[in-house]
Amino acid sequence: MATKNSKSSKKALAITINLLPGEHRKKQTDLTWVTDRRIVWPTVIFIVAVFCAVFVYAYTVETISSLEAELQSVRAAVDRERPLLVKISELEKNQAVINTKINALKSIQINKKRWVVLFENISSVLPPNMWLTSVGQVSEFNLEMKGTTFDFSEVAEYMVKLEKQVSVDKVSLVTISTMKVDGDEAYSFTLKVVLKRDFGEEG
Repeated sequence: MATKNSKSSKKALAITINLLPGEHRKKQTDLTWVTDRRIVWPTVIFIVAVFCAVFVYAYTVETISSLEAELQSVRAAVDRERPLLVKISELEKNQAVINTKINALKSIQINKKRWVVLFENISSVLPPNMWLTSVGQVSEFNLEMKGTTFDFSEVAEYMVKLEKQVSVDKVSLVTISTMKVDGDEAYSFTLKVVLKRDFGEEG
């Protein structure tokens, strides 16, 4: 039993020595570096980084290509619709011109009604001994009326009656002076007439 144990221990302590010359020795490849953590983990990280970079690059290229294709499609659609857009723009310009003309015609109709009624109001309450020499429009809602009368009191009477007309808002005396008409004494006067702003807009 002791003999067997001594044999096994001798066999375990045996050292192999290669006595062949160097040029005839068989070289053994050292592959222990493959399992070295200092080599394995950096290699794995590098491979993963390269893979991620390639994936991101491919995704970016694909996204850019998709966006460029979509942009080209939109441009093509715009080019197809461009004649229609030009036509719409022309129609809008024509509509604006037509609307301007319609509004001008409406304004003419309103102004015509306004002036007809206004002159009817001015003439309908004119006293028998008074006559008007001029009626002028100072601004949009202001008139200047000049006239002559043989009766001084008729000026006040005319102002009161004129102020009650539907087209008139306010009447004020600007000037009054005496004059001779065919040798008789008369009065020359100037009135300021303020028109109602909403008059003639009822339709």
